Amino acid sequence: MKRGWFLTVIASPVTVAFLTVVILAALAPPLSFIELRVLDGLLGLVPARPLDPRIQLVDLGDDPSVYDADRVCPQPPNGCEIPRMVYAKAARKLRHWGAKAVVFDLMFSRSCPFEDAELAKAFRAAGNVIVAATTKVKPIGTSLQPPVDPIGKAVWAVGSPGAHQPNETVGSVPMVVSDSDTGKAYLALALLGFQRFMGAKPSDVQLTEGGWLVGGGRRIPIVRGRRISLLPWGGAGSVAVPAEVESAAFHIDADGKVRVTTYVTAWNPVLIAWAGPPGTIPRRLMSDLLAMGDGEGRSVFGGTAVIIGRSAWDEHWTATGPMSGLEIQANALNTLLSGVFVQPVSPWTFLALLVVFAGASSWAVRHLRLPWAILVVAVLMLLALAVARELLVLQRTWMYLFYTDASILLSWTITTQVRQIDKVAGLVERLLPGFMKEAGTEDLGRIRQRDASLLYADIRNYTTISEHLRADEVLRLLGSYRSAVEEIVTRHGGAIAITPGDALLAVFWRKWNGVGHATCAVRAGMEILSSIPTLAVAWGKAGALLDVGVGVNSGPVAMGFLGKAKLEATVVGDAVNLAQRLESLTKDLDHPLLLSEDVQVRLEDDIAAVHLGEVSVRGRKAPTVVYGIGAHRTAGAGPSGEASHDTGVRS
Repeated sequence: MKRGWFLTVIASPVTVAFLTVVILAALAPPLSFIELRVLDGLLGLVPARPLDPRIQLVDLGDDPSVYDADRVCPQPPNGCEIPRMVYAKAARKLRHWGAKAVVFDLMFSRSCPFEDAELAKAFRAAGNVIVAATTKVKPIGTSLQPPVDPIGKAVWAVGSPGAHQPNETVGSVPMVVSDSDTGKAYLALALLGFQRFMGAKPSDVQLTEGGWLVGGGRRIPIVRGRRISLLPWGGAGSVAVPAEVESAAFHIDADGKVRVTTYVTAWNPVLIAWAGPPGTIPRRLMSDLLAMGDGEGRSVFGGTAVIIGRSAWDEHWTATGPMSGLEIQANALNTLLSGVFVQPVSPWTFLALLVVFAGASSWAVRHLRLPWAILVVAVLMLLALAVARELLVLQRTWMYLFYTDASILLSWTITTQVRQIDKVAGLVERLLPGFMKEAGTEDLGRIRQRDASLLYADIRNYTTISEHLRADEVLRLLGSYRSAVEEIVTRHGGAIAITPGDALLAVFWRKWNGVGHATCAVRAGMEILSSIPTLAVAWGKAGALLDVGVGVNSGPVAMGFLGKAKLEATVVGDAVNLAQRLESLTKDLDHPLLLSEDVQVRLEDDIAAVHLGEVSVRGRKAPTVVYGIGAHRTAGAGPSGEASHDTGVRS
């Protein structure tokens, strides 16, 4: 395992931000419904705004018996609950008072032969009446049916109520709904009311799928990909509905099986800019309208768009709370009339926001302690919420808060994981000798054979030193000595392989800065000896003598790991043994650094090696030719902290 530019690049805030954007882009489709729910929550935080005074709501009320005086038809089930003569009277009065558009959020799907003709006559005379089509949503489409004759032929237009999205919060209204049976397109009631109010025709509406809808001379932004769940098709009857689908849209197959319906995608919804929570929009009762005189009627309804419906049987859940379909239609029409639409931020602005927030989160994780990093991330999420709310309040701009917060958390996760990998890599780098890093650690059981040079260094009289000093003092002195030697070895391209107590074995297995490993090993040994006087000062103050011998040998070695539960990298071979034996001869031959003939013949520069002849080495039958580097040992480091070694480098 090797740390390097890869982890450095991956862990950078810029890279983390880029990865976050890529991941979120891939996850955007399945997570879009969450973003819509977050938008609903944001819309619920938007302060109430005054409704356009040109919109008037008329509620039929909870008690239909107040209209019995106008009843011509019989009571249900043969007649209508609310007499249609009530609607006829309202249409005539509103026409007389100068209302520009009258929208009935009602479905005239049943025939009432006693009153249909009179109602049709009133609607035709008014010339500005819009009624809702009867909607049947099937598992594979939507079927819309116009009102019964003659009512359907007498109105100015028939539209789709389109506000009901079962099991989802109402946040938008589909502007165009196609009949899956006939292919006929029905415009939304709110859009038809807007067209009539602006003096335009239904046929003037132009729809660019996924882009803009042009109606009443105004460009209206529509949102791509909002999912609308289907209404239950058919009745459950005596069929038991499984618990897992009780809160989902479902339909009953011919074989009686309950199946969850699919989702259809509306390509043309308009997000509703809510005027406020339920009850924000004032309404009048139909009974009050019918009792008004002409003066009051003209004052209230003149030049307005009137929406008529019944709140008692038509309630939906919205971002601001449970709201009647009547009030939803009013909010939709208010959105169209105001021209203030909830629009998503531009793609480039959105990407910039993701990069900024993700990069800030990544930076916090990389550079701060955990408690402070958590605090910064929490502040970033709150800041994103504040910015999203202000954009929605001031500009009606949708910032995609969920994706922004997701980018903060995702960048946190990515950076944290990369940091963990980096820590592990750093730990392995510190614990794993350099010769094993380059040999490769993919197969820890593999043994590598290399030609290398071995440097064995040992502290003289270590047993005596340990006897007279406390253990913690010895450990402190050894620590400073070991760090200095390790730095020297590394600087010359080697690595510490084994540290048995006060001794250490360093391996040089490659060319370093154009110099062969034998020369590197000798240079490292010379520098270790030259650093002894400086290191010996601390030892002398502690009352100890620092005296070091170094042996260097070259030859074939085997590199690998020993152990199973606890692995230990090691180097073995006769070359290793001879390096240790040479170090033990430094005291006998009175030279601080000894090397074998295999090392001497490989030296590449002007290092002067003194031939010391053949010596017998313990454990070896044949005599060994030995060379020395440095003059005879003249003095050690005593309690005064002074020491002297002539390195013997000759120019």
